[in-house]
Amino acid sequence: MNAICKYTRAFVLAGLLAFAMPLSACSSGKQADREKTEEKAVKYTVKENDTYWAPEDPTQYIAKTYDDVTATLGAADQKQAEAVAKAFLADFFTLSNKDNDGDIGGLDYIPSASVEAFSEYAKYYYYNNYAQILTNEGKAALPQVVNVKLTDMAPAKVSYLDKEYDGYTMNAAMEYADSSEASNFKTNAKCTMIKMKDVHYVPGSDVTSTKEAGEPKDVYRMIAVE
Repeated sequence: MNAICKYTRAFVLAGLLAFAMPLSACSSGKQADREKTEEKAVKYTVKENDTYWAPEDPTQYIAKTYDDVTATLGAADQKQAEAVAKAFLADFFTLSNKDNDGDIGGLDYIPSASVEAFSEYAKYYYYNNYAQILTNEGKAALPQVVNVKLTDMAPAKVSYLDKEYDGYTMNAAMEYADSSEASNFKTNAKCTMIKMKDVHYVPGSDVTSTKEAGEPKDVYRMIAVE
């Protein structure tokens, strides 16, 4: 029998605090040398689909995880859930391709009703040291996920905003590119995701965006990472 996992709204939002990971930013005095050796930016393309938005300025691994999501559309539920989980974790925990501390990765894999609250938590409890690390250590020191491994993935009944959904729980292990800050990066997490009908989140304040919320579709959404 599937495990019964209950998450109230308060737990979901409080659970997002589990993303918080203090990133120290101690200056080594070698920023200029590191910047000279940083690789020239490479643009990676992805196989876009109309269910999940493509990541912006993806790293090679983020592009791969998104392509895996595209490849699993229409496949067995667990295959798609696994691909979405890896794509979210890779994009969210990678800061090396982000423009600022408000450039939060993986938002299209979060329930649209929770995106605003999640973004605020992420900005102040995980992305908060982005500028300090960039200034003191250089772009090469920012986290860049290069592999995500999922284990103990199991079906579960999950309650989100007072409704019960089919979903999965799993353990995740993240590997990063070499960095002077690597010892501070979050490498393990317990994740919970659900399958639900949802739309894309489009901020009302962004009047320049050409993106639309679209019609509700069956998608997988991450609701907790601890």
